[in-house]
Amino acid sequence: MTNEELKQSLERILNDAVTLQVYFILKSQNNITIKLADIDNGRTLRDLRSLYVNKIEEDIIRNEQLSILELSATDERVNAIYHYDLNEVPDELEPFYNFSLQNTYQTFSFEHDDLKDINGFIIFLGTRDNNVILFKKHYPICLIKRDSFLMFKRDERFVEMDEDLIRLSSEFQFIKLGNDLFIKDLSVLEKFFGFHEIIKREALLAIDQIENINLLEDMDVLREAIDDVTFARKLTKVRNASPVLTMNIPNEQIINFTKTTPGLAGKFKYSDNDTKIRLDTKKSKEAFVKLLNDDFLKSELTQLYYDSLDKDKLPTT
Repeated sequence: MTNEELKQSLERILNDAVTLQVYFILKSQNNITIKLADIDNGRTLRDLRSLYVNKIEEDIIRNEQLSILELSATDERVNAIYHYDLNEVPDELEPFYNFSLQNTYQTFSFEHDDLKDINGFIIFLGTRDNNVILFKKHYPICLIKRDSFLMFKRDERFVEMDEDLIRLSSEFQFIKLGNDLFIKDLSVLEKFFGFHEIIKREALLAIDQIENINLLEDMDVLREAIDDVTFARKLTKVRNASPVLTMNIPNEQIINFTKTTPGLAGKFKYSDNDTKIRLDTKKSKEAFVKLLNDDFLKSELTQLYYDSLDKDKLPTT
């Protein structure tokens, strides 16, 4: 899905008679359930709907600098949303990923359920046939317990709070549009959803591909580095988008390129017979991944060399 396709889809949804529903994802003793929040169908619901409609418009629809990237080929742009294109979805993300109005969800009960078990929120916007679903991570700090002595304003006086309160802001981290999942905040995916293990498995597959071209003197240095989630994600990009691996470039040509190209020259050591690259530092590993992702470019106009992460392909006609 392109940037414009995503924006147009969201615009069509928000231009309809948008309804809003909020669901709690509850986690208790490793059991996860989804419960519908019974929200007052008046000003509260209208204000909450406006909160998320405005946030979608601000962060996505009217954001001229926004990029849509495949998660497996992330190039760490700041202003980007990532389309989840991996085969495996983290277990803890499945309640959101599989959410559907076709399922039956019970209503949250203050008698049988507990606000402290809230792990996240599902915000449904749209109609049954045309909708967008948002995920918002819940943090304990957003639950204000009545056992704290807090006061709030009523008329012109301060009175004691006698109920638990939930603070719900406009921020959200994931978007589901049809069968497509988009990640708005990568840090939440990495910290709370066991995503690192999935990335490590994808990175190991990338290492197998690299091993097939017989370019490195020692493959173990890459295997040992995948505990670093940032580096593991870069290897995942290699597996899914490396032109160097897919174009069958001779190793001799690759090695000559590393010795003569500004930004790469001097970064590597080589085997005794000069036929393989030796990775012995963190910088050399980073440079090797950049090499496989073809990040070192030369301008045909100025003949200058660039280290370019965001290589959006241009149409040839």
